[in-house]
Amino acid sequence: MAVKKLGELLVESGLILQEELEQALAEAAHSKGVRLGAILVKKGFATEIDIAQTLSFQLSIPFINMAEATVDPEALKLVSEKLAKKYLLLPLYIDGKVLKVAMTDPLNLLALDDLRFSTDLQIQPCAATLTDVGAAITRYYHLNEPIDDLMLDLKQDKLVEIIHEVDFERDIGEQVKKSSAPPIIKMVDSIIIHGVDNRASDLHIEPQEKSVKFRIRVDGLMKETMQFPKWVQGPVVSRIKLMAKLDITERRVSQDGRFKVRLGDRNIDIRVSTLPTQYGETVVMRLLDAKGALIDLNNIGLTKEDHARLLDIIERPQGVVMVTGPTGCGKTSSLYAMIGHIKSDVINIITIEDPIEYEFKDVNQVAVNEKTGLTFAYTLRSVLRQDPDVILVGEMRDTETATIALQASMTGHLVFSTLHTNDAVSSVTRLKNMNIAPYMVATSLNGIVALRLVRKICNNCRQPYMPVAEEFNKLGVSFQVKGDGRRQLFRGAGCNACNGSGYSGRTGIFEVMVVNNNIKGLIAADAPENQIFQAAVEGGMTPLHIDGLKKVVSGVTTLEELTRVIYLSKAEAQAKEGVCLVCLKPVNASAGKCPHCGHLIGTDCPSCKKPRKEQWIACPYCAARF
Repeated sequence: MAVKKLGELLVESGLILQEELEQALAEAAHSKGVRLGAILVKKGFATEIDIAQTLSFQLSIPFINMAEATVDPEALKLVSEKLAKKYLLLPLYIDGKVLKVAMTDPLNLLALDDLRFSTDLQIQPCAATLTDVGAAITRYYHLNEPIDDLMLDLKQDKLVEIIHEVDFERDIGEQVKKSSAPPIIKMVDSIIIHGVDNRASDLHIEPQEKSVKFRIRVDGLMKETMQFPKWVQGPVVSRIKLMAKLDITERRVSQDGRFKVRLGDRNIDIRVSTLPTQYGETVVMRLLDAKGALIDLNNIGLTKEDHARLLDIIERPQGVVMVTGPTGCGKTSSLYAMIGHIKSDVINIITIEDPIEYEFKDVNQVAVNEKTGLTFAYTLRSVLRQDPDVILVGEMRDTETATIALQASMTGHLVFSTLHTNDAVSSVTRLKNMNIAPYMVATSLNGIVALRLVRKICNNCRQPYMPVAEEFNKLGVSFQVKGDGRRQLFRGAGCNACNGSGYSGRTGIFEVMVVNNNIKGLIAADAPENQIFQAAVEGGMTPLHIDGLKKVVSGVTTLEELTRVIYLSKAEAQAKEGVCLVCLKPVNASAGKCPHCGHLIGTDCPSCKKPRKEQWIACPYCAARF
């Protein structure tokens, strides 16, 4: 640090004249406790920001705008409020063994020596204005009372323990956070605890113009939890960034990171994503519970028929198994369940993921990194030289990855991967559109699984009701539900256990298409989707909406929830087969009676459209036989 004083630097930079400096020094000698910078500003010789920016330029140190500064609560603990007020400075954050400090007078050697002695760290000063630093000291050193009031609705009865990979060999006691942690740490811990206790998959911290909104995603739907005042935005975002080891000084670009916490006997992996928006950085934290990922194929919602069909395609020694659906529909969890079923000591399983969502024991997992050139295609080529038996490719994003994966299946490997399509059959078209030869698609595919996640009715408040025809029309179900043919369905009334939503937990609805010889021929011949769909249904595939209806009738979910996750346009609804409400098997849209169980599909005569009764065997009006 230069030994020159503040006044000398200001004169050398041409900001003030020597005469003005002497006047200010003379007044400072008679005004005990008043700083030179304050006198220069008072006399109008310079402005606060002029002084701070001049110091920044002359000393080659950063200039800090305290309104946008990121302040680490851990750094605040190192410097007392008394010391901060004495020298008019504020600790910002710790970078290795260096403490970054905003100072109104970076040339104050006594202040720097006191900071080094009290913190046992190297000090890097940053220039800031007197008014900004004074306001920041008042704000950051007096957060306890208002933040405690804000967190009344959030639980604070658990300890959130941060786990870093570099600390694995240390004693666990060193990782435990002190109960007297600063209030911002308490607030972030409470946010995480609230999310875990409410089974949230994502936590959203969204800055607004005059407040900060905190929302959580539970069972696939967003729910607003509370609003924080605007002044907590910076400290909270800073705390989360530091936990995820992100650059807290960078607010102009998006960043991604992750960290682990121990909450009681549970280890939670948290993925963090930040994004600069109009009113500041929004933060999304995805909660990944390692125990929650260990699901079994028997518990994901498959019917007995679909379960048997799925085992048929994943227990083969080679081929491609595709899982398709929109983002957040459970593709990764389903793939992990399949890998868990076939995993054994006699096969080598390697996964290529972006990023690795859950750690899978006894499975070699690779995280792609586009920045370093570790793409899906490059990694897949390397994996093929690792003697794998089973390969999981997180997503077939491009033609190169898809081609290598399909070629790998043809050379004796079992390959699992995902696509983003609406149903199983459209995945075939998607692969063809990626310039994959039809014969290669037909030869390599074992089967395709399409899925969605629907919320389950809460068992505590589940109650029966009688549906109306309009509820079915959105699904293209070609029958009326009135009169004697009406069936009882179920829905949740709302209770404390489900927070009044009527739902608790989620399950999957599936469409499992086994690629048999008939379908292989159609794919190789480049047949249209409707022909492949018809062949798949004839081969035993249960369409997605019919599997959903089975779960509706059995009381697992509701028609409202099913129509929320499966949208059918009018044209698509007309193209879909109707469904018998008793046996839930496909029937012709114009059929009057189910060919499978004999149940009357509608309550009108299919010929003359006049009302009919269940016990009639023929229409008394037109003599048409049922």
